[in-house]
Amino acid sequence: MVRGAGEALAFIQQAGAPALTITELSLAGTDGFQLIEEIRKLAPEEHAPVVAISAFRSLRDTALRLRGPLGISALLSRSAPADSIRRAVKKVLAASQAPHGPAPSTSAPPPAATLREIDEERAEEVRLHRLDQMGLAPGDRDPELDRIAEETAKKFGVPAAMISLVLEDKQWAMGAHGVPENARLVERDHSFCTHVVQGRQPLVVPDAVHHPGFAENPLVKQGLVGSYVGAPLETASGDVLGTLCILDRKPLAVTPEDVDQLVLLARGVAGELELRVGRKRQQHDFSLLPEQLRKEQTAVSYLTAVLDNIDNGVFLLDAQRKVIFANQALADMFGVTPDSLIGKQQEDLVGEAAQSSSDPEDFLRRLRIAPTGAYALRGEFEMERPRRRFVRWMAKPIQLGDGVGQLGVLTDMTAEMDLIRERDHLARTDPITGLMNRRAAEEVLEREASRAQRFGSRISVALIDLDHFKQVNDRFGHAAGDDALRATAQVLTAAMRGVDVAARWGGDELLAILPATGLEGARSFGERVRAAVEGLGAQVMRGATLSVGVAELQPGEDWADAVRRADAKLYEAKDAGRNRVA
Repeated sequence: MVRGAGEALAFIQQAGAPALTITELSLAGTDGFQLIEEIRKLAPEEHAPVVAISAFRSLRDTALRLRGPLGISALLSRSAPADSIRRAVKKVLAASQAPHGPAPSTSAPPPAATLREIDEERAEEVRLHRLDQMGLAPGDRDPELDRIAEETAKKFGVPAAMISLVLEDKQWAMGAHGVPENARLVERDHSFCTHVVQGRQPLVVPDAVHHPGFAENPLVKQGLVGSYVGAPLETASGDVLGTLCILDRKPLAVTPEDVDQLVLLARGVAGELELRVGRKRQQHDFSLLPEQLRKEQTAVSYLTAVLDNIDNGVFLLDAQRKVIFANQALADMFGVTPDSLIGKQQEDLVGEAAQSSSDPEDFLRRLRIAPTGAYALRGEFEMERPRRRFVRWMAKPIQLGDGVGQLGVLTDMTAEMDLIRERDHLARTDPITGLMNRRAAEEVLEREASRAQRFGSRISVALIDLDHFKQVNDRFGHAAGDDALRATAQVLTAAMRGVDVAARWGGDELLAILPATGLEGARSFGERVRAAVEGLGAQVMRGATLSVGVAELQPGEDWADAVRRADAKLYEAKDAGRNRVA
């Protein structure tokens, strides 16, 4: 795996076109479209399939338009579930290695895309409301933010940099260096930063003039933008207010490390914006009378008691980034006592937490911050010690008496994640038989059929139907029919090996997926199940028996073809008198 387009290009120039390429379309060095073009110069799609992934809707739309000419085998959103990405990759690999040629085009299903658009609209409403609450609106130039923009431009050796907010219909540069005054407020539809807000990820456009998605942008055609790199200004609450970006009128070569550094600086700017809002709220007269001080001390003791008895882990850092408060919940998450956390430097606290995570290197990279200054960040992590849990880590700056401190809140999301998984399990399980439902079975079929085609192994299916099932329901009631289904499912499960899978295919039909099994083995399996159900007797089955159709997946065949042939065999068994295998 390589992080930048430069490394990827060097690899393919040395080793040739990869057997499979999975690429983000926004890359440091060279954009993903140019990378795919270079791969196509070396090999066609059937020999070098490409899976394109992007967080940015505009880039996905461009890729969809160019998927034919560029030979993009699959196109996915970066927010797609990991299982969806794995299935798409397996399908592309299997099809490219099968005799019938390249994979059919794959993308996220329309219903999911529609739901994602609805979620984005709601998130945008919340984001704009957050901007209103923070009192951030177009106004006079901000000297401090102008200074930060100037330092950013110098750091990366570019002529221009901006700290911009993306409003409802405009983009406003709160701070800027090297940007014409009339370009500090532009239409949102023309703004590159809008894409960063939508995608919630850094956007890299190394050469906008030749980029298929941005070449027609008015700012590019006017010669104002030739290249762009933007990092999101994400608050601790998860809202992306705008971007910290660098620009040039000519192509710009940046490395993945440069992008990481820009993200780091953007966290500092987000922290500065949150700090300003916090200071506005805290503006009051500090000349307190002794009685008021006593009341404050009482309030602090009450607050400490409350924080020690909430489920969220809470810590407070002073201006030197040392832990000055840690509650019991935080100590429980780390498997230590609260007192042992007091006085720790933030980097030590984060380092120790990283060692308890499932991926320490990724944990440290995502919580990386500048050595000084305010910052805001938010991330979700899987922790393995002292026990497995999912944690959301949020940090934001707050004004303390002796300077700027940091408030950290760790939320245990384990129950929420487990609930999501449980819902997914229920969505994939038939409630009557306890077997997989059809949706889940189709995923298994796709995976196992692809594996069989790739490795040249055998796989068969057995489609099982309960004979006289309608009569059982009509004569004895649906509860009796459900009992017969459950009993059949139990027999089917008992007859399976560890690698086999059973599912309720629909109505009175069950399906067995039999990897590493030829036609004769499938016929033998079907006969064992049929005979075992027949032996259950009338008290359980109420006169229902089984007809079974079996089929073996053939080279170059799709799993649906094998199931259709098994279905045809099933009807042959029924036509021949039922209670038999064909």
